[in-house]
Amino acid sequence: MVDLSKGRSEDELEAFYPNEILRHTLITFFFISAVLLGVMFFPESFQKSTDEFASFQTRPPWFLLPFYHVSSIINNKVCWVSILVIYAIAFISVPFLDRNSERSLWKKPIFLTIVIINLLMIFVLGLTRYLQ
Repeated sequence: MVDLSKGRSEDELEAFYPNEILRHTLITFFFISAVLLGVMFFPESFQKSTDEFASFQTRPPWFLLPFYHVSSIINNKVCWVSILVIYAIAFISVPFLDRNSERSLWKKPIFLTIVIINLLMIFVLGLTRYLQ
C-alpha cells in the first residue's frame, strides 16, 4: 500500500470527512438547483420534450421495482417519500456507525444481518412486483 502522506505538510493533508463530503454535497445541490431553476423559468422547453412520451407506458428498471412496489402498497405519498428518505439516510450512515476495526463483513453479525434482510426484502418486493 502506498503512503500518500509522505513528503506533504499537515496543511496539504485534509480529511475526507467532512471537507470532501461537504464539497460533493454543495456541488450536487448546485446542479439540482440549476435544473429546478431551468424548469421554473423555461417550462415550455421541458414540456415539449415530455409531450411526445405522454402516451408511452414505461416500466421502471428492475432495480427500482421494489421501491415502486412499496409505492403501490402505501397510498400516502408523504409516507412513501419519508420511508425512502429514511432508507437513504440509513444507507449512507452505515459506514459512519460501524466502528468495528474488522473489515470483513462476515465477522460483523449485526451488519451482516442488516445486509441480508435488505437483500431479501429487495428480492421479494422486486419479484412480487414483476409477477403482478
